[in-house]
Amino acid sequence: MITALKGAVAVVIAWVIANSVFHSPEAFLAPYAALFIIGNTVRNSMRVAARQVSVVVLGVVVAAVAAVTLPTVAALAIAAGAGILVGRIPRLSPDGIWVAVTAVLVLLYGTATNPYLVMHRIGDVVLGVFVGIAVNAVLVPPDYLSDARDLLVARTHEVADILRQMAADVKASAGTQGSWRQRALSVNKSVAAETAVMDGEASLVGNFRKRGWLRIGGSELFRPAAEALDRAALHLMGLILAVEDGDFNENGSLQSAVSELLEAMAIAFADAGRGPVHDPTDHRSVTTLPLTRERLTALEKLVQQGTVTTSVAPSIVLSSRGLLAALAVLDREEYGS
Repeated sequence: MITALKGAVAVVIAWVIANSVFHSPEAFLAPYAALFIIGNTVRNSMRVAARQVSVVVLGVVVAAVAAVTLPTVAALAIAAGAGILVGRIPRLSPDGIWVAVTAVLVLLYGTATNPYLVMHRIGDVVLGVFVGIAVNAVLVPPDYLSDARDLLVARTHEVADILRQMAADVKASAGTQGSWRQRALSVNKSVAAETAVMDGEASLVGNFRKRGWLRIGGSELFRPAAEALDRAALHLMGLILAVEDGDFNENGSLQSAVSELLEAMAIAFADAGRGPVHDPTDHRSVTTLPLTRERLTALEKLVQQGTVTTSVAPSIVLSSRGLLAALAVLDREEYGS
């Protein structure tokens, strides 16, 4: 909704200035160029603007050279081919194709060698991108850090839900049928939490909304939690593989210890998602973290005593330690490490 409003404002302003103030014969290019800027971050909008101006200028140059040196049909063919080749310059991606499009349109209009129209064409594009940059930077500029925070919260609850399902299935001796692994794979294949946070931080460059984040500690508030959640996703997969291979039918004590540990970790992750992950300035701790440590210690004692017959118990312990370490970071116990 906000992007649509910004696009409408940018188009109207660019059109009014180009048409009513400068009386440009091709005023439509200004709102066209402005619309390309909307929706980008403030920093990226500068790059998009530079690409837009570059492709138009290059397209006009290609068309002018072709029109001066070749007949109309040949000029059209050469301009299209040359425009495509020039547009493959990496720095023009993904807008490089517009070099060829601009060159062809200019030739078809028959204005390739008209300096008055060429200057207006370039001027309209420059006007449009500057209007787009101004509207994008002033009218609710994009803030993807809020989206990254929401992703972190959702990720903690995803991990909690998988652990909760595992705990129930182990306790009931129910088969997994690959459901744990499928859900964990969906978490691993989705956007990395740290990548989302870095994109969020990048969106605040040149963004006046950064001041709000600075007042509560800065945009790096969520970096430790993001790194911990990415590690937790890997440890979760290791835990799933170990538990899937475990034979709990003849190990009642192990079955009980594992199910209780999984349940405690599920509660702790859900608690972290509601508290410190959602609001790192909230001093509320993950109150269920001590219980998780106690249950992991109980499982470790079973393994050390040699009363467990399955060979996967050490793997379960190792992966659980990784998840517990991630929980400690989410609880801000190890933010400085």
